[in-house]
Amino acid sequence: MSKKKDKQAEEAAPAGDTVVRVGAHPRARASIRRLRGRVGLAALVLCLLLSLRAGLPPFDAVARALLVGIAAQFVAWFAGVLVWRHLILGELLAHRDALEAARAEREAAAQAARAANA
Repeated sequence: MSKKKDKQAEEAAPAGDTVVRVGAHPRARASIRRLRGRVGLAALVLCLLLSLRAGLPPFDAVARALLVGIAAQFVAWFAGVLVWRHLILGELLAHRDALEAARAEREAAAQAARAANA
């Protein structure tokens, strides 16, 4: 059954790798990984300190801090992917505009050359 699903997925996919994915972008992948690590660790430490200061037993404070750290990593991952989607779209639009400007310059140069030859 899984072979049938794999074939359907391959047929549904475009011929080339024209799909833009955040995970395929090298800067985005590294940035999201760093963000998740830093946010998770910061949330863990902050929650641990606040829990201990509030008078919770150490075991409960550590358990609560671990849960908050894991939750913070998921939130950071979601936020990072959301931000990088917009950044990648902006990069693609800027690249498209640069290509269109270069094409317009080539056409203008070709028209000037034809006018000079005529």
